Amino acid sequence: MTFKEILNSVKFEDVEPHIVRMYQSRKNTLGWYKIHFDMLRMMNPVFYEDANDIICKITMKKWEDGSGLHLDAYPMEGDPWEHSLTKELIISPDVKASNEEIVACCLWHTSFYGFVEKHIKKTFRLYDLDMDILNRWNDDLYYKAIAFKNFDIIRKYDVVIPTVKQLYKLYSTKCEKEPICNENTSLNKVNQKKRFRAKYMSRYYKRMSAISDFIVQTIPSLTNGDNYINIKQLCGLFYSEVFASEEIMSFASNGESGARYLYNLISTYDMIPKMDGIVVRFTMGTKHEILTEDEKLLCNMLAEGYKYNDIIFDYDNSLGNQVVINYATYNSKSQLVI
Repeated sequence: MTFKEILNSVKFEDVEPHIVRMYQSRKNTLGWYKIHFDMLRMMNPVFYEDANDIICKITMKKWEDGSGLHLDAYPMEGDPWEHSLTKELIISPDVKASNEEIVACCLWHTSFYGFVEKHIKKTFRLYDLDMDILNRWNDDLYYKAIAFKNFDIIRKYDVVIPTVKQLYKLYSTKCEKEPICNENTSLNKVNQKKRFRAKYMSRYYKRMSAISDFIVQTIPSLTNGDNYINIKQLCGLFYSEVFASEEIMSFASNGESGARYLYNLISTYDMIPKMDGIVVRFTMGTKHEILTEDEKLLCNMLAEGYKYNDIIFDYDNSLGNQVVINYATYNSKSQLVI
């Protein structure tokens, strides 16, 4: 039986309890496992000659900390997902596990890396940044390069990027609460100041790269004339005190509405953090003047519970019945659109 075949033989609601039991640290990420499960079931298996292996052995293995045996699938991670689907599962004679337990184990292993094209670029930092390969793994240099690249794009729209000094009070608060150094040696005031500045600048560029990424990805949606928010207003996110963003795509099957899929998913698993405000880029497969009932339901749920909420509509014909939301949640003393 291949990984694809065993996936098609089970339902996620029967796999979910085993994920919680076997990997307790993942109990708060079940919504992402549901997406992962549905995505894999919709993918077509594709064989890669240079992949790790054509089989995957299902065995019982000791945890590294010696705490007992656990179900293991090897090698399952490290290959493109579409190839992993082709792998023949070889189950050891001493394994007494249901198909649901085996699927839970395989999902855990494949979820280590998002092995589809755009996730590979993010995981292995393959973006075009004109950087030496070793420098890409220096977080401070990497996030600074991303931020600067995004700043160049944003400035083309006559937006002034806030300076380090302007954002100091917002971004330094957490740094001040964190220990300057984990060592037992004391630092003089000069060295404390240097260490604090280095920590602050590291935090500054990491946050600015995340915020500017969201802004750059959203800019095309703001230039189609269908949305009330403008680029300068969206850049108010730079002044947020706390910021988090993510993309969630539907994987609705059997003609189900992508909007209904995301409504059920997000409402069931509470996947979006609650903060003061939220900005959502809502991308649909077809352009229409009036939202469907499922789309209205999803929009209302996304806006519920936030002091400030803004929804930006976009369209991508390649999505068909699927929808994608890119959200940014933030804490701020003021809303983006006044």
